[in-house]
Amino acid sequence: MTATFHQQKLIEHFLDSSDHQYFWEHGYTDKLDEAFRTFFLDVKKRVFMQKTIYWTAVHYDKRERKHRDRFPLAVDTEEEASRASLPAVAFTEQARSFSRRLAGHIEDPGLYDIIQQRPEKEQAVLYALFVEGSTTAETARTMNVSQQAVSKIKKKSLRILKTHLENCRTSIDK
Repeated sequence: MTATFHQQKLIEHFLDSSDHQYFWEHGYTDKLDEAFRTFFLDVKKRVFMQKTIYWTAVHYDKRERKHRDRFPLAVDTEEEASRASLPAVAFTEQARSFSRRLAGHIEDPGLYDIIQQRPEKEQAVLYALFVEGSTTAETARTMNVSQQAVSKIKKKSLRILKTHLENCRTSIDK
């Protein structure tokens, strides 16, 4: 359903002005045309500014949330400093249990041997990412390391596993 010429919002707002109404009623087409061009340009500028402000706010919010997630605020007190040493011990025990549980999920004996040769921390990262299905961020939080460290450990481990498996397969093919 289309609106008639006078029912369109843009025209209604344009004709709300007494000057524009006067030009319309008395048939001053040149002045009316110039006034409409000015009015329409102003409307376009406002719409552009509204969209710019909206999308700038959206992008700012995304950046701020990302920054907050990566760098949470922490108050440094003596209590927290004394508790900071405890997660390292808990992580070592956790890594050992991860490596034991990871071994239970591997069927290929060659892959099993390669993974057993890897450090406990690498085994723990592989277990968390591939067996538990955790994200890099969740794994980093659990192990009290940065996401970049988890990603680096993952890439290094996968690269080593890949080369060992390729070497095993080429020696079998020969």
